[in-house]
Amino acid sequence: MLGVNRNTVLTALRMLRDEGLVDFRRGRGVIVAGTPARSEVVDHARALVRFALSRGYERDELVQIIRSVS
Repeated sequence: MLGVNRNTVLTALRMLRDEGLVDFRRGRGVIVAGTPARSEVVDHARALVRFALSRGYERDELVQIIRSVS
């Protein structure tokens, strides 16, 4: 139809899902789940988790820290 490899499309959709922009719904297809701003927040959250883990913090500790500053 469009001349695009199916695997290329699936890879792109997975990337969008990982960024929080789309969501896969079984039996309903793919829906838009977020905004570029949300995607940016998700990226920063991932970076924060990586940073905290690299410094020896557990995920539960990081959640407590976030709750204490919000």
